[in-house]
Amino acid sequence: MSPDLTKPRSTYRVGKISIWVTAVIVVLVSGYILLGRSALLDVEELEVYGLHQLTLEQVEGRLGFRVGDPLLSLDLGESQQKLEGLPWAKSVNVDRSWSGTITIDVTEHKAVALALTEPERWALIAEDGTVLSNGLRAPPELPRLTGVHAAGSPGAYLASDSSALLSLLTAMPTDLADRFFSLRRNAEGEILGTLQNTQEVIFGDDKRLAAKIISLSALLDHLEKEKRTDRHIDISIPEKPVVRSE
Repeated sequence: MSPDLTKPRSTYRVGKISIWVTAVIVVLVSGYILLGRSALLDVEELEVYGLHQLTLEQVEGRLGFRVGDPLLSLDLGESQQKLEGLPWAKSVNVDRSWSGTITIDVTEHKAVALALTEPERWALIAEDGTVLSNGLRAPPELPRLTGVHAAGSPGAYLASDSSALLSLLTAMPTDLADRFFSLRRNAEGEILGTLQNTQEVIFGDDKRLAAKIISLSALLDHLEKEKRTDRHIDISIPEKPVVRSE
């Protein structure tokens, strides 16, 4: 039977184009599947940088994939979120190269203080209030935050009553922060500190902390030059510090 020459030629062109488009889609999908299953595009190696407190096993356990899995099937955004859920992880970047290498850059928190979890047990606390560890009976020498709510489990945040103490501590130069044995808030909400040499520092309220830090640094330098070990240092008014021996 001869073709119906009364139909427009464009009808045949549309039919041919549709067939070609379908064929191309099938080829692309097939190619994607084949590439996804090809060993040439598998995860060949993990490179992890920035680990100090975290272990390689902890990182690998959170990734959601392992060496040998297809590169095309990886959800790196999800893997990054899982890694950022580790208490010590401050930030994480996960990247892939088509050579088969997954690169993981981790920036860890720094422990700046201790907080009680239960009597005689102290948890490590990050600069933003993240609880980094379970309670330790023999913690490292870091300033102890007292007079505030107990710390929760690793990954939790300290209660808001600790925020002023952490703000004060993290604003100090490291050499000054290292001189503190503890920081606390009393019943009136005043901030008090005890130095490693048992000197007491009265900061007063949580206003003008930067000025109080400058005043304290200058005053401690002066007292050391004078070889004085006055018992109480009051910098609640930073322009008019008061030193008392009793």
